[in-house]
Amino acid sequence: MLSRSVAVVVISLLLVPACTRSDEVRSDAERFCGEAVVQRDNIVAPPLGSEAELQATLDFYRLMGQLAPVAIADDWNVLVVNLETAASLVPGDPESEQLVAKTAYASEPSAFRVMRWLRANCGLDIPITTIAPQGQEPARTTTIAPPESTTPGG
Repeated sequence: MLSRSVAVVVISLLLVPACTRSDEVRSDAERFCGEAVVQRDNIVAPPLGSEAELQATLDFYRLMGQLAPVAIADDWNVLVVNLETAASLVPGDPESEQLVAKTAYASEPSAFRVMRWLRANCGLDIPITTIAPQGQEPARTTTIAPPESTTPGG
């Protein structure tokens, strides 16, 4: 009787992980680097000429966000939000245009950290253009909102 109970426990322990596995993509630094190297051109100058290209680019950026190593996952996902915000631009609408500009500006530190991580860990140079100088490692932030004050000490 005891051996039957032990067998039931062992079988259930073996089945639980199999039942809880999902097809969800998980952080994978090696695959992230591989995809970044292969898809470098799509990162540097994503194709956005049509709705299909825009959707494919968003899907790629979201996949990379899932694969991103913990060290830059938040930063990569800020870039995803930046791209999603840009994709929602309503031309000629000042509020929409301002939101896109503010989001792009606020995502610069994340883009800089991703660029440095890719260079250091994947041997991949990704040029980025920023408005604010990024010569030093900027303070880590998990938001994409710009600072409330731009005056020193304020």
